[in-house]
Amino acid sequence: MKLSEHFTLEEATFSRTAQRLGIKNEPAPHELETMKKVAIGMERVRAALDNYPISVSSWYRGHALNLAVGGKEHSQHRIGEAVDFNCFKFGSPKDVCERLVQYADLIRFDQLILEPSWVHISFAIVSKPQPRKQVLTITPNGKTHTGLVDYT
Repeated sequence: MKLSEHFTLEEATFSRTAQRLGIKNEPAPHELETMKKVAIGMERVRAALDNYPISVSSWYRGHALNLAVGGKEHSQHRIGEAVDFNCFKFGSPKDVCERLVQYADLIRFDQLILEPSWVHISFAIVSKPQPRKQVLTITPNGKTHTGLVDYT
């Protein structure tokens, strides 16, 4: 099932951990509607990244999967509002974040987090009344910093 032109429900719910542990990772109808709105935001992300393909590593995580991967109890992944991804053809996760900060007004993200080997982006669809427009960096030692920090 297509969520948008370039994003499918299958990639949004896929998890190797879920496969390995036999966890069903299926969104409820209201979560699916949220994911369709997030897919529109991800189309804006893709456009900002010169329309290069995006590789999703984590999007929707049901309760059992979120527990299995050690996710936070109130993670926006739980309701389909957050996506972890890479855009390898565009560049490093830092390159991606720098570009997305330039397009923040178009993308309207809630959080943009530079992780050591991927980008986390979330959208305020259900959980927040307004996007926070937070830009954060999580360094390899797990420390969180405001803004994009060069730790290489």
